Amino acid sequence: MKVQHIIDDLQSVFSKQPETKDYDVAFACYSEDGSGSIEIDYVEAFDWDEDEEFFLIPENCAKHYEREAVKYKAAHFVEELKKIQIENFSEFETYVREKIKIAKDGSVISLNSPMWGTGVHDAEKFVYFYHGKERA
Repeated sequence: MKVQHIIDDLQSVFSKQPETKDYDVAFACYSEDGSGSIEIDYVEAFDWDEDEEFFLIPENCAKHYEREAVKYKAAHFVEELKKIQIENFSEFETYVREKIKIAKDGSVISLNSPMWGTGVHDAEKFVYFYHGKERA
């Protein structure tokens, strides 16, 4: 999944369900226990690196990446992505920062889990991005 896919997917959802513009932004993965249940985390920040990789950062972790914590609504999230003026930004591969650990020296260690899909949870009012392993 690339940054442009995030933008395109959300704009498609907005055209079908305009109320989703005001939904929160999250990411989801299937639990590792094989039960098929889904684990949800809300997005607090995003970042990118020189390797042309884009990262969603979960709640309570923005400070570890020196990013501002934001309670994103879907439309605002898309607007912020569109503002980034970096060559090829829309083609950056997308990941979720997960299993974040802070080392004794203060450095941050995390697993970068690839994103692969978009969903909407109307009952809880959030849009989300799947990451990690796809359900078998």
